[in-house]
Amino acid sequence: MSEGNVERFIQQYADKAREFCPDIPLHVYPHMLRRTRATNLYQNGVELALVSRILGHAFLDTTRVYAKPSLAMMREAMDSLEAPKTRDEKPLWVGSEEEMAKLCGLR
Repeated sequence: MSEGNVERFIQQYADKAREFCPDIPLHVYPHMLRRTRATNLYQNGVELALVSRILGHAFLDTTRVYAKPSLAMMREAMDSLEAPKTRDEKPLWVGSEEEMAKLCGLR
């Protein structure tokens, strides 16, 4: 089967599927499916080196194109940086927020 035939089949199935899921792009092609699957693997916790092997890439840098972090991955990374709060932690400022804003020149 030629590359063009594969593209036509995929486009036909995408056109039919769009009736049920209008979010499917107008132009769908084989590499889009490969790229989407690779990105999903990475975003679901599969190590980039393993994604690279699955795709058959010789170099990890080639696979980094697919390494787009999801919002959940970014949120998790940011949450891991927050200092743990202790129960006996005392606030540094006990005055009113309005007074603090005035002292800082914000009011």
